[in-house]
Amino acid sequence: MVEKHNAIASTVMGACLALTQPVLAQTSEPIGALAASIDGTSYRGETLSVPSEGSATASFQSFGPVTKVTIQAHDPEAESRMHNVLALEVSLMGDRASASQMDKTVSWWPEGMNAPFYISEGNEAEVQVIFDTLSFADGASAATGSFSALLCRKQAFFSEADRDDCKQVEGTFDTRLSQGT
Repeated sequence: MVEKHNAIASTVMGACLALTQPVLAQTSEPIGALAASIDGTSYRGETLSVPSEGSATASFQSFGPVTKVTIQAHDPEAESRMHNVLALEVSLMGDRASASQMDKTVSWWPEGMNAPFYISEGNEAEVQVIFDTLSFADGASAATGSFSALLCRKQAFFSEADRDDCKQVEGTFDTRLSQGT
């Protein structure tokens, strides 16, 4: 059951990244930052707003009592906006920073969608996301906090994670959030 759920999570994450590519080709503007260390190497990324589309790479969605927060950072120095993407996805039981967390995933896409990537799949117990602030106020939705996870390499979405090729990641985020649809 857990493996099936993880495969679905990987597919959803990939679909989110795939849908973002055409949007990011348009004019985008930074709305936040994510700084991390990936196995000792510094990472700096931006969360982006695409005003012409009314969307952003940092967002939240509410489904009854569950709130899903997605923070996808893009490296402004990468050759493509879809390379060197670091993403967090957390489902909360409620809408407060202290709400209990479910389904936490961290992933890193160093060479984009059509290349091997790293994901916390299979290491969910080691994923930590701490929200220092979390607000879903009209026009002022935002999140700040920190995270850590062990990410293992996957050749493709449906392949098994390679437990011999894992990277520790930890970092901080500070971003506005857009309400997703």
